Amino acid sequence: MSGCQRTMLFQRSLLTLALAPCIAWAQDSGSGVDLQFGTPLDPNGQNVHGCTPYGSSWLNDERKHTPTGALFACTPDYPPFTGTGAWRHRGTLGLGWLAVSGDEDNMAWRRFSNFEDGVTFSANLRFERPADGHYAEVRSSFINDDSYYLRTVFGQAGKYRVQAFARAQSNVTSGNARSIWNGVGSRHLTLKPGLAPAASTTAQVAAVSAASPERMLSVVRDKQGVGLQYYLNPRWSFFGNASHESRNGTRPFGGAFFFSSLGGIYETPRPIDDSTINVTGGARFSGNVWRMSFSYSGSFFRNTFSSFDYEVPFNVRSVVPGVTTPLITSGGFAYEPENDYHNLRASFTRKVSGDGEFSLALSGSRSRQNEALTAHNECQGQLGIPIPGGLIDCANWNTSAALSRPNADLAINSHLLDAKLVMQPSDKFTWRVTARHQRDDYDGTYRSYNPLTNQWGYIAENGAQGSAVPFEMGLWDDGLNSHVLTRIRNLPLDKQTQQFVLGGDWRLGNKNNVGASYTFDRVERTHREVATSRDHSVKLTWNNRAIDWLTLRANYTWLHRTGSEYNYDPYDFTFSSSLPGYTPPPGGTAAHTVAQLRKYDVGGLTRNKLNVMAMFTLPHDMTLSAQVRGESNDYDAQLGRTGWDTYGTSLQWEWQPGWRTVASAWYGHDQSELDSANVNDLALTPDPNLGGTSYPLANRWWMNDRQRNHYAGANLSQRMGRATLTADWNFIYSRGDTRYRYVSPGALSVPAQATPDLRGEFPTMSWRTNTVTLGITFPVNERLNLRLFDTWQKGSLFDWHYTGFENGQVIGRMVYTDGGPEDYSVNMVGVTMEMEL
Repeated sequence: MSGCQRTMLFQRSLLTLALAPCIAWAQDSGSGVDLQFGTPLDPNGQNVHGCTPYGSSWLNDERKHTPTGALFACTPDYPPFTGTGAWRHRGTLGLGWLAVSGDEDNMAWRRFSNFEDGVTFSANLRFERPADGHYAEVRSSFINDDSYYLRTVFGQAGKYRVQAFARAQSNVTSGNARSIWNGVGSRHLTLKPGLAPAASTTAQVAAVSAASPERMLSVVRDKQGVGLQYYLNPRWSFFGNASHESRNGTRPFGGAFFFSSLGGIYETPRPIDDSTINVTGGARFSGNVWRMSFSYSGSFFRNTFSSFDYEVPFNVRSVVPGVTTPLITSGGFAYEPENDYHNLRASFTRKVSGDGEFSLALSGSRSRQNEALTAHNECQGQLGIPIPGGLIDCANWNTSAALSRPNADLAINSHLLDAKLVMQPSDKFTWRVTARHQRDDYDGTYRSYNPLTNQWGYIAENGAQGSAVPFEMGLWDDGLNSHVLTRIRNLPLDKQTQQFVLGGDWRLGNKNNVGASYTFDRVERTHREVATSRDHSVKLTWNNRAIDWLTLRANYTWLHRTGSEYNYDPYDFTFSSSLPGYTPPPGGTAAHTVAQLRKYDVGGLTRNKLNVMAMFTLPHDMTLSAQVRGESNDYDAQLGRTGWDTYGTSLQWEWQPGWRTVASAWYGHDQSELDSANVNDLALTPDPNLGGTSYPLANRWWMNDRQRNHYAGANLSQRMGRATLTADWNFIYSRGDTRYRYVSPGALSVPAQATPDLRGEFPTMSWRTNTVTLGITFPVNERLNLRLFDTWQKGSLFDWHYTGFENGQVIGRMVYTDGGPEDYSVNMVGVTMEMEL
C-alpha cells in the first residue's frame, strides 16, 4: 500500500486527496470494473475520519505492521452509533463552498475536476438493525452537475445486498478553444459570418478565429446502475448488475482535406453523444471439494448520430494547370460503429489429493457490428478534376444504394479454454502448471464496391485528394482507373494463442522464499507480418527476511521472441491490385513499404526486466521503502522500433508515532529511452528493399526519444487539542527530448532544412506542477465541525507542437481549434460545515 493510500484514511484536506499523485480507486468485485465512486474532493467515495486513539487492537494501541513490514493504516475514528429503537445510525452531512481564482479555466487544472465557484455537498450515512443484520448506507459528494456521485447500498448480512448509484465525471479537453464554426456541440458545424464555404482567404479565416472568444470544451460521462447479490445458502450465491453510461460534449478532432498547400487541415470541435449499457449476471457455488461459477456479461454501445459534418473555408487546388475543379464546401466523419458484445463463462475448481487444486475455465464470446452504414459522401453535383476518368457524379455516391450492402454485418467470435493444476506436496514446496488456448475468429467480409458505378474503393479525404491530384480519388474500375491502388475490403485478423506455464515456489527455511517459472506462448495470426510467433520467458523471484527490520524482494524476467519468416506486405488481398483487370502503372505497382521494416508487436524481441524492493521497519513507528526497477528491450530490427529501455527508482518514508500525528514523504524518478529508425522513400517503384531505388541508403534517419519524470510529495496531519492541521505538497516534473540524425538531406520531408552536421533536435517538452494545500478542521460544538482549506497550484507547461500560437491559431491553410497547454496559477479556498447525526 502506498503512502497516499494510507494517508487518505487520516484527517486531511479533502482537496489534497483529489490532487495526490497516486490514488486508489475503490472497486466492488460484485459490480465489475469502472464502478469507483468519488469526486475530486472525495476520490475514494468515503468521508475522511481521523485516527482512533485506541489503535487497531483491544489489547493495546501500538501501531501494527504487515508481514512485509509496512505500517497498517490506522483505525478510522468513526462517529458513534446513536438510536434507541431497533435501528441505530451514524453519519455526517456536509455543506460547503468553493471559491477559485486565477487561471481557473486552464485545462491542466480543470481536466478531471472542473472546479468552479459554488456550493458543495457531502453525505455519509449508515443505518443498522443488529437484531437481524439489516443495514443501509448512503454516500454522496456533489461539486456540480458534471462532478458528483450518489451511492446507496442496503441489504441483510449473509442474505442479500442491493446497490444503486449515479455519478458524473467531467473531462475538460480544451480550456482555450477558438472555433471558426457555429453549432459547436451539434452534428452540423457551419462557418461563422464573414466566411464563405470554399471561398475564404487565410486572412479572413485568421481574423474570424482571433475574434472568437476562448471557450472550454469538455466531455461529461454520466453513469447510473443497480446491482444485486443474493446468498441462497452457504454454498450458492447469485449476482446481477446493470449500468447505463452516456458521454456528451465536445473535443478537438481532425478534419483533413489532403495537404494544406492544396486543400486544408482543420481541427474540428467534434460532438460526442453516445451511450453504453453493460449487464452481468451469474451464480457461484462453493463446497468442500468443488467450487463453480457461471456468468454472462454483455455490453451494448450506441451513437445518437451516425456522423457529423462541417463546412470548410478553403477551396481545393489542383496540381493540373488550367482546370477548375468543382467546389467542395463541407466534409464529414462517421462515428465509431455501434456494437454488441456477449460473453458466457463457466469455471470449475476441485480439490485433489496432495493439497492440490485443479481448475478449468471455459468461455465464449461474440462481438458484432451491424448498424446501418452511411453513404460514401454527402456531396452534391460532382467531385474531382475535369479530365477523362477524373470526375464522379455525387448522385452515385451520396446514397446508400452506392454501398455493397446496407449494414456492416461483421463479428468476432472468441473462445477460451484455461486449465490449471496447483500442487503442494509439502509445506515448503508448491508447483503449478497452466495450459491456455484462446482463439479469435473474424466473421464477415465487407467489400467496398459501388454497384451503381461498378467501381471499387472509397472516396478519400472527402474528395479533396482526388480533386487535387489526378487518379487519387480512391476509386478503381477496369477502365481509365484500372491502375489505381486503393483499399477494397476489410482486414480480418484471426488470432490463436496457446500458452503453457510451469512454475514453483520453495520456502528455504524461515527467512527465504524463491520461485521460478517458465512460460511458452505460441501465437498464430492471419494476415500479419509474422504468421507464427513463439515467446519463451523465464521469471525468477526471491523474498528475504534474514534481518528482522528488513524485507527484501526481487524478481527478474527474461523473454525471447522468435517467429516465422517476416512478410513485409501481407495486405495485398485488401487492395485493388488483387482484382482481375488491375493494370500496374508504367513503372510498376509501388512497394507497400520497405522490406526491412519490423513491427515491434510481432517482430523479434529480447527483454530483460529486474525489480528490487526493500522495506525497512525503523524505530519510533517509521517505515522506509525503496524500489529500483529496470527494463531493456531489444527488437532486433534494422528499421522500425529498435530499442526501448526504462528504469526508475522510488523512496517513501512514513511515520505514525501515535493517533495524533501522521506524516509521510516520497520521491520517485523514472525515465525511458526509445530508439527508432526508418528511411524516406525517393520514388514509387516496386523495389521494397533498403538500398534500392525506392528506399536508398542516403535517405536513412534515426531518432532517439528520452522521457524523464520526477515526482515528490510530503504530507502531515497533526491533531492539536480539538483541532486537526493538515499540510500537503505535491510536485511533478516531466521532460521529453527528441533528437534525430540522418545520412543526407533526402531523409527529411523538407530537405532545405538540413544542417551541416546532419543532425537535429526538437525543443524540449516539459510539464511542471507544484501544489500546496493547508487545511484545518475544528469542532464548533459536539455535532458540528468546520473545515477550512486553501490550495495553490502553479503549472509551467511547454509543448513545441503549439509554437507560434501566440500569433494566432490559423497558420497558412491549417486551422487549429485548441490553443494548447499554457502556464497557469490557481488558488482555491474551500469551507465545509459538517454535522454529525
